Amino acid sequence: MTSGSRQPTGLRIRPTAALVRAAVIGGASLALSLALGRPELILVGMPMLAWALVSLARRVLRGEELAVVDPQLRISRRSIEEGGTAAVVVQTAPGVLTTASLPMPPHAELAPRHGSLAGDGEVALRVSAQRWGQLRVGPLHVLVADALGARRAQRTLPPAEVQVVPASTVLDAPVEVPTPIGVSGAHLSRRRGDGTALSEVRAFRPGDRLHRINWRVSSRTRELHTNATFTEQDTEVLIVTDTIADVAPAPWAAAGDPTSLDMTIRATAAIARHYLTAGDRVSVFDIGHLIGPVPPGSGPRQLRVLTAALSRAGRDDSALRPVRRLRSVRPGTLAVVCTPLLSRDAIAQIGVLVAHGADVIVVDTLPPSIGDVSVLRGRPLPVDGKVSPRFWPEAWAMRRLLRERTVRELREAGVPITVWEGPSSLAPVLLSLSAARSAPRRRRS
Repeated sequence: MTSGSRQPTGLRIRPTAALVRAAVIGGASLALSLALGRPELILVGMPMLAWALVSLARRVLRGEELAVVDPQLRISRRSIEEGGTAAVVVQTAPGVLTTASLPMPPHAELAPRHGSLAGDGEVALRVSAQRWGQLRVGPLHVLVADALGARRAQRTLPPAEVQVVPASTVLDAPVEVPTPIGVSGAHLSRRRGDGTALSEVRAFRPGDRLHRINWRVSSRTRELHTNATFTEQDTEVLIVTDTIADVAPAPWAAAGDPTSLDMTIRATAAIARHYLTAGDRVSVFDIGHLIGPVPPGSGPRQLRVLTAALSRAGRDDSALRPVRRLRSVRPGTLAVVCTPLLSRDAIAQIGVLVAHGADVIVVDTLPPSIGDVSVLRGRPLPVDGKVSPRFWPEAWAMRRLLRERTVRELREAGVPITVWEGPSSLAPVLLSLSAARSAPRRRRS
């Protein structure tokens, strides 16, 4: 458990108004019964007086143990994945009735659902995150009281931040890349050199390593032969994200459907995890300004750095900033562009990557409900030349038709485009690129 917010001073438990009323009414009934000589008046205030005396006796017997309570807020995990759960624990002191109330955070679920729970000295609530980003837990209202409810106090603890990283989706796609770059990695190269994949058994030449001598073939042919191997190479994977605009799903879409930014973030995390697991170097370049640039790196640490950068992307940042442009890229780099293909700057960046010799794949992140023409069936036609002000479906349908021209031109230029529909979205594209790499080529005269 990691410690969270802690108040610098304790919370002093003071008598409640109920205790004061019980003491006043009980004492007044006792005084009236003695003054008027009517013992039956004692029965009116005796229960309240007895309750006040018992609470006072408990206070005296326990001394200052419950006089001051220091509520502490702890969160079990400061970083969780989408769909993960973190425990929010409020701890006071043993024997103190503790009640905690937590407002419902956006894109999250609480257990219990109403976000309020009571316990003896400790209260544990559970928060389940449904979307990536910074989850603000709190402010948390804490109320403490003794066992009889005679004394109580309350305080509002400041909120705590929980980082929600994109879900760890395992990409269902091959790890082959069109053009491997480097000298060590998981990709088989066409070039012969140090590696583990056997290329051929040939005659020994000066300079060959002795440990590669094939003694079985050498003893049979009476001449030294050595094993020739293919080199194993890694590659550079550049993920270009288009966060210029966050396109929300259509109003008639199902609740919880992802926006274009959600699809971009999840696709980036899945692609990065896929190639980092294969030992490649992965970097991220954001055309917008929501995701900070992630320099190339490999290994588990690079995955943690990358997912942390993705989770810090601000959803409500509406400030207009100049679009970033990637000036150059290493030839042979596998560039995966995640974009809804609505911005001219993003389309121009695809052309720059192709011109610099990168192997470009475009992942379409436009929500499928945008521009859906099926919702136009049955809509009333304009009457007396008056068009309904609710022309949102027609406008997006026309915009998607205009976008189809861009998609067609990119495909004619040799840039494959695939719609992000989950872990298996990139498999057909990568398989076709691998097949094109090994296909016979026409020799130019």
